[in-house]
Amino acid sequence: MELNLHINDKHLLIVDDNATNIMLMQALIEEDGYENIHRASSAIEAYEILDKTSIDMILMDILMPEIDGLEATQAIKSNKKFRNIPIVMVTATDDDSLLKKSFEFGAIDFIRKPINQIELLARLKTILVSQEKDNLLMQHSRFDAMEEIIGMLAHQWRQPLGIISAIIGTLLTQRELNILNEHELDDSLKKIADHTNTLSGMISTFREFFKADSPPTINSPNKAVYELERLMSETLKQHKIKLVLELGELPSVSYVQNLLVQVLSNIVSNSKEAFEKNSIDDPKIVIRTFIQKHKTNIVIEDNAGGINKDTINNVFEPYFTTKQERNGKGLGLFISKSIIMQQFNGNIYVNSKGNKSEFLISF
Repeated sequence: MELNLHINDKHLLIVDDNATNIMLMQALIEEDGYENIHRASSAIEAYEILDKTSIDMILMDILMPEIDGLEATQAIKSNKKFRNIPIVMVTATDDDSLLKKSFEFGAIDFIRKPINQIELLARLKTILVSQEKDNLLMQHSRFDAMEEIIGMLAHQWRQPLGIISAIIGTLLTQRELNILNEHELDDSLKKIADHTNTLSGMISTFREFFKADSPPTINSPNKAVYELERLMSETLKQHKIKLVLELGELPSVSYVQNLLVQVLSNIVSNSKEAFEKNSIDDPKIVIRTFIQKHKTNIVIEDNAGGINKDTINNVFEPYFTTKQERNGKGLGLFISKSIIMQQFNGNIYVNSKGNKSEFLISF
């Protein structure tokens, strides 16, 4: 895939209490074509800039008075609004324990003072290119998910539309034969209204699912599992796949439900395709939820034939797919893992034994 990456228009924030250091770093960066450089002489000033401007990357000095770079990094990463901004520590210290703490608090790299321009620009480019590729993959994955969901929607629409068409055909025939009575007319119109409401409900569900700016809500993650069941029930029934829910009591948390539904639907859709490919008798998907060590855990297990040991370690890689014959994009599980890591501060794990596969979502 050819990528057209525009990294020179990214917004960079330099945080350093020494004005000379800021000027030097800004000059080195601007020399390479970067135009949107923001400056902060303290952590407080950095927070104010972050609130007002969409920052793509932060260069953070470690040693600063009042609030140092470590505390500032920890505070930024604890804020959901800013947690995905990459932070590179800039330091003159040789204390490796400080660097270790900076990584623990969320920094992704470091640069030592005095600044080497080649090193600085190389690390900037590597991080920003990786960030841009991830953004593009997120966009592509959303289109792929939309294609999948629209297909499911079309299938679910066929049945009620077919029923409505049959009812109308019957009414027309009865009227032509002059055998239509008011009771049958009322009953038929009620059925048409019921099926129309079903179609309207489907539209609302799928429209909400694809809202890119859906705000987080406070709910039990079990609600996302029930929404998945609602979205995929007809498709699973068509393929005679039994969906079993074993949901434990989960506390309400703040999360974007549509994102978790997308992750679950990616995994369940993969199971459905594996059942089709392997012609499994008595196909079954089990979803379990429980709390362990203060973490929400969602397990999706199927008996679709298992995952080959030669490929199981690659399933979360971008563009890795075993579905070439079905035009697989290889983005579903990659983006699912990205969503859970970036938006839920968690992870996804996979295990396979015999004819069973198990995905664990933990956050």
